[in-house]
Amino acid sequence: MEISEHGGNVDAIAAELNCVLEEITDFSANINPRGLPDWVRPLIGSQISRLIHYPDPHYGSVKRSMEKNWGIRAENIVLGNGASELLYFLPRILNSTNAILPVPSYTDYESVLEKKGIPIEKLVLSEENGFEPDYEALDSLLIRRKTERNLVFLGHPNNPTGKILDEKKIEELIRRHQETIWILDESFLDFCPTGKTFLKNDSPNVIVLKSLTKILALPGLRIGFCVASPAICRRLEQELPLWSFNRLSAAILEKATEDQEFFRLSRENVQDWKNSLFKRLESIRQIRIFPGDANFLLLKLSPQKLSVSEVCDRLLKEYKISVRRFDGTKGIGSDFIRVAVRTPKENEILTDSLRNILNETGSDGPLPITKRKTPALMIQGTASNVGKSLMAAAFCRILRQDGIDVAPFKSQNMALNSFVTPGGGEIGRAQALQAQAAGVTPDVRMNPVLLKPSSEKDSQVILNGKPVGGMDFRDYTEFKPKAFEEVKRSYDSLAEEFEAIVIEGAGSVSEVNLKNNDIVNMNMARYAEAKVIIVGNIDHGGVFGALVGSLDTMAEWERNLVSGFIINRLRGIPELLLPGVRYLETYTGKRVLGVVPHFDDLSLPEEDSLEFKSGNLSDKSVLGDRIDVVLVDTPRISNHTDVDALRWEEDVRVRIARSPKDVGSPDVLILGGSKNVASDIKFLNDSGFAKIIFSLVQNGATEIVGICGGYQILGNRINDPYSIESNRGTSEGLGLLPLETTLQKEKALKQVSGIHSPSGKTVYGYEIHHGITELKEQIPVAFVSNEGDPLGHSEKNGRIWGTYLHGVFDGDEFRRHFIDKIRVKKGMQPVGRVTCNYDVESKIDLLAEGVRKSVDMSAIYGLLGFK
Repeated sequence: MEISEHGGNVDAIAAELNCVLEEITDFSANINPRGLPDWVRPLIGSQISRLIHYPDPHYGSVKRSMEKNWGIRAENIVLGNGASELLYFLPRILNSTNAILPVPSYTDYESVLEKKGIPIEKLVLSEENGFEPDYEALDSLLIRRKTERNLVFLGHPNNPTGKILDEKKIEELIRRHQETIWILDESFLDFCPTGKTFLKNDSPNVIVLKSLTKILALPGLRIGFCVASPAICRRLEQELPLWSFNRLSAAILEKATEDQEFFRLSRENVQDWKNSLFKRLESIRQIRIFPGDANFLLLKLSPQKLSVSEVCDRLLKEYKISVRRFDGTKGIGSDFIRVAVRTPKENEILTDSLRNILNETGSDGPLPITKRKTPALMIQGTASNVGKSLMAAAFCRILRQDGIDVAPFKSQNMALNSFVTPGGGEIGRAQALQAQAAGVTPDVRMNPVLLKPSSEKDSQVILNGKPVGGMDFRDYTEFKPKAFEEVKRSYDSLAEEFEAIVIEGAGSVSEVNLKNNDIVNMNMARYAEAKVIIVGNIDHGGVFGALVGSLDTMAEWERNLVSGFIINRLRGIPELLLPGVRYLETYTGKRVLGVVPHFDDLSLPEEDSLEFKSGNLSDKSVLGDRIDVVLVDTPRISNHTDVDALRWEEDVRVRIARSPKDVGSPDVLILGGSKNVASDIKFLNDSGFAKIIFSLVQNGATEIVGICGGYQILGNRINDPYSIESNRGTSEGLGLLPLETTLQKEKALKQVSGIHSPSGKTVYGYEIHHGITELKEQIPVAFVSNEGDPLGHSEKNGRIWGTYLHGVFDGDEFRRHFIDKIRVKKGMQPVGRVTCNYDVESKIDLLAEGVRKSVDMSAIYGLLGFK
C-alpha cells in the first residue's frame, strides 16, 4: 500500500481493504481518543441555519473570546484553515534567507520551505540521545549564520518524537538571537502534562502555531491559529484568502475557549491511557519505545522474521490497524513507526495484534492475549414503557434456544413489581422473567440495585437483594458511586459464568440531566463494552423523531456504542415505514435492525407500573358471561402483576379502579400490595374508596381480597415503631379482619408454597413484607405453607380473605377453584376443570418467535461475535 505523508488517510485505506471507514482503527493520526466535546454536535446544529450568511471576515467575536479566556490580545491572532494553511503562508511574508530545521520533525515544515525556495540546514537529532532537542548545536549554528535572516521551525512538542522544549533554554536562545524568526508549533501541547505555552511570549520574533483539531477531535473541520506580533499578523491576513476560516469552525473555537475542563480531562485521560499503553508495549521485546510527552509514542521495531513494512501491512490487512510509517522521512529510519494513544481497549488490540504478528513468546509460552469481554447486548429505549424489558426477555430466549448460555442484567431498576429469588433476595420482576426466558435461576446479581418508591421523593433502596434504607434523590446521588461498584462486581461475576449477557437499560437514554451520575445506561454499556440497541415505540407516536433525538443528545463516545435501532409495537404494514427508516438510517448512520409488531394477549409481567398506570391493562369491554374482578389502584401499589393470571381466563374480566366511581358492583375486589401501607390507607379513606368497600361488604355480593399490603390493610391497625414506611406510628386499617400488623426492621423475603386450606389446592409464590401479623381473635387460616406456617386468613364465611403470598392466583387449580366459587355464587355453572394454563413459558416462546422473525438476527449475532 502507498504510504501517505500524513497519517489519518482512512478513506484510502478503507477503499483498498474494501471495508467501511468505521472498521479501521487508526493509530496513524494523533487525535484525542476521548472524542469531540459533548457540546460540539448541538452547537453545529444550532449554527446550520446561519450558514446562509458569510462569516465575519475579522472574526471579532472569536478573538474577543480568546482574549477574555486565554489572555491573548486580539491584534496578535490570525485564524486559519488548520495550522497547515498558516504554515504554508508564513514563509511568504518573512523574507528569510535560510531555515534551520531539527529532524526528524513534521514533514510539512520541509515541504513549505522547499516550495518557497528557502535553503534548509538540518539539525539531526541523535537517536542515541533519545532524539532530545540539542540546544547547544542550535545555538552554534545560529552564531555561524548570524548575518543571515534565519527561520527556525520547532515543534513543542516535536512530531514524531513527542519531546517538549525546555522553556528556559528556548527563551534564552530567543533573546540571544533576536534577528532570527522562531516558529513554535504547539499543536500537541494541550496533551502534555508539562510544558509551558509560548502563546503569551511578547517577543516580536516569535510566532506560535496551534491546531485545535487534534485536541477537539475535529481534524476534518480544520481549526488553527497563530499568535504573532501585530505587524506579522497584518501581513499574514493580507496573504490569506478571505473567509478561509468558516462559520462552524469559528463557533467551535469560540466555545472551546470557555471549556478548560475538557482540555484538563483530555490531558489526564491521555496520560493514563498512554502509561498503560507504554507498559504493554514495553513487554514486547522486539520494540523499543522512545518516551515523549505528547499523545503518541515513537517506536523502533526489530522484527526477527519480518520486515517492518511487512509488520505494518499485516497490521492493516489482518487487523485493520493503521500506524504511521516513516519510509524516506529525514532524520529517522524506516524501522520506526509512530502510534497514537487511543482508548484502553483499542490500545490493547494494538499490542495484542503486534504480539501475534511478531510471534513473541515468554518463558512459559506465548504472551497472553487480553481476554475478550463477555459479549453483551444492551437494550436501551427512547423512553420508559417502549418495550425494553420484553425485548430483553425475547433476546434471552432466542440466545438460549440457539444454545448460548445467557443471563439477563439490569444494574438499577426503579419498579414496584419485585420478585424474591430462591436465595431470598429481592429483584425486579422483569429480571425474574428474563431469567426464566434465559432458562436460569433468578439471581440478585441480575439486578443489584432495586429502587422501590415509597413517596413522591423517597425510595427504598435494595442493594444485592437486601434493603439498605430509604433515600431521597440527594442521598441516593451520594450513594451511587458505592452502588456502581456493587453493580460492576455483580456484572463481572455473572459475565464469568455465562457466554453472553443481555442488559436492559432504564427510562430514556436521553435524560441528559442524569448522565453525570448514570449507572444504568451508557456508563454501564461502556463498562460492559456492550453493543447498544435503541428501542422506540411506534405506538407512542413520533418514533423517528424520538430515535433521531435520542442520538442527538448523546456524547460522541455514547453514539459510538449504539449499533442500531429497533422499532417496536407496529400495528400495520412494515413497508409503510420504509421512507422513515431510510431517513433514520441516512441521518444517523445507524441501522434499523428490525420492526417488531404489536403482540396481542401476551400478558407477560410488565417491568414497572407505567403500563398499569396508563390504564391499558384495564379491561373495559362488555362483561357478558364473565365474573367481574376489580383491582384498586392505590398510589403506592406494588406487584399488581398478582392479578395477571386472572387475565388469562376467558370467563374473567379484570378492571382497574382509579376512583370510587370506577368500582361499580364487582364480583371480586382486590387490594394489592403496597410499598407504603400507611399512605395507601390514608388514600382509601380520603378518596372515598373505604366507604365504597364497606358498602360492598354490607351488600355481601362482593368477595374482598387483600394481598400482602392489602392483607395488612384489611386488618385493624398497622404499627410502624421504627418508621419503616412513615412517621405516623400507628395507622388504622379497614377492620374487616381481626388482625394487627407490626412492621419490623428486617424484611421477610422468601419463596413459599403451600395449600389453600378450604380446598386443599396447591398455591405457590413469594413473600416480600416488613410486617408480622397477629390474630386478635380466632378466624380460619386461609392458606398454610408446606412447613405449617399460616400464609393468610379469612372471615368465617370466606367472603373476606387475605394472604402474604404474591402470585397466589398463579396456580391453575386454585385459580379455577376460586373462579368457580364466584360463578356458583352468581348462579352460574362451575367449569369444574382447568381451562387455562398460566404458562409463561409458551408466551415467552411466542414473544421470541415474533422478535426472531422481525429482527435481523444474523446482524445481532455479528455484533456479539457469534456465528
